[in-house]
Amino acid sequence: MKNIQIFIAILFSGTLSSSAQDSSLPAGKKATYKITVEPGIGISPMPIMDMALSNIVQVRLTRRLSAISYTSIRENNLFLRNFNYIKSTNNYTLTQKLGVGSSFYTKRNIHTLSLLAGITYDTYHETLDNPRFERVDMKVESWRPDMGIMYKLTLGGKKYFFSYRMYIPLFPYPVKTADSTGIEGNMANVSFEIGLGIRIK
Repeated sequence: MKNIQIFIAILFSGTLSSSAQDSSLPAGKKATYKITVEPGIGISPMPIMDMALSNIVQVRLTRRLSAISYTSIRENNLFLRNFNYIKSTNNYTLTQKLGVGSSFYTKRNIHTLSLLAGITYDTYHETLDNPRFERVDMKVESWRPDMGIMYKLTLGGKKYFFSYRMYIPLFPYPVKTADSTGIEGNMANVSFEIGLGIRIK
């Protein structure tokens, strides 16, 4: 928990110290676009590959500080739906997170580091259909908090661009528990995504 507080302090100190210099951007980075919309596709590789469709809406508040909304729908266990007489259906995850990000500019790209928090809905339906046993159906639905750090790399022209993003969860470890075994839950929600974006005035 202490590490999270330190990260938040660094994030805000960097954005506040730069806000006084917000009148100009590096050459070729004029402050004309305030909002970006970035649909994308990605994977969560562990423990079994999941595939996600996502969208980011980013509103630039100052030169370095942005407000971010992240939405995604993820198909879980996409390539392993039938295994050992168990059939999995309706196995997906919906996520909505909000947060703040700090951007760092170079001549050809933008690096953004964000802290996001929100809520995630998980649901799946599995059927055990083994001819030696009675058929059994199981359905699970759950809501859980979600918090993490997202790194985003933006490449491209003034209005249209490509983006790469990586999300590293901070839940359940260390937000919910200090037990390092909780890292397994974090690893299941690490994601890598690529997207196309548009800058809007």
